[in-house]
Amino acid sequence: MALPLIPLLAAAAAAVEAGPVLSAIGGALLGGSVAAGVASIGGSTVRTKDDAQAASRTVVDSRESCKPCPPATSGTKVRNNHGVNWPAYEYQARVTGFAFDTEACRWSDEWKWLGNDYDGFRPGECLLQEAKGNYDQFLDGSIPGADEFFMGFRAMMDIAAIRSRRVQANPPTRLRYYFQGPLTYQKLSAGLSKLRVESEYFP
Repeated sequence: MALPLIPLLAAAAAAVEAGPVLSAIGGALLGGSVAAGVASIGGSTVRTKDDAQAASRTVVDSRESCKPCPPATSGTKVRNNHGVNWPAYEYQARVTGFAFDTEACRWSDEWKWLGNDYDGFRPGECLLQEAKGNYDQFLDGSIPGADEFFMGFRAMMDIAAIRSRRVQANPPTRLRYYFQGPLTYQKLSAGLSKLRVESEYFP
């Protein structure tokens, strides 16, 4: 004989509130159909919440990826003249992919943004680049007394601080310094990290 409808609903509600023990009782009374239904409802509720959270993250990520890249929209490639320094030019070109004067080593293409020149720029990553090659010569003892007269590292960090402020004020812009020498990387990477500037040892 079929059970009355109201007791059935009461058993189902009790199973939801009381947990596994009463669910088992409901299953015994109703041939397992109510218990299975309750389990299914609970499981689908969890999946729905997870799906909603995932969808929300997707929307946020999509909005982030759709933000314009300030250096791409307001920056431009420029050709700067420098003194002859073959190792530095070659390293810079290897890091950035930008062209340089392969005949007389007088110029290199760089990226100008908000009054600063950067060695390179990757628009797909919204990443400004600075390549620092051949600086280990001032740290490895090959130039006697370099630690006393060479002020380039201090100037490098001062410029990095200025660049960092502009980058942080214009998300999603990023800035990364590449170091050819391990000694230079070890000397400056911690300070750059405090400035929220990326750094990489790239020999």
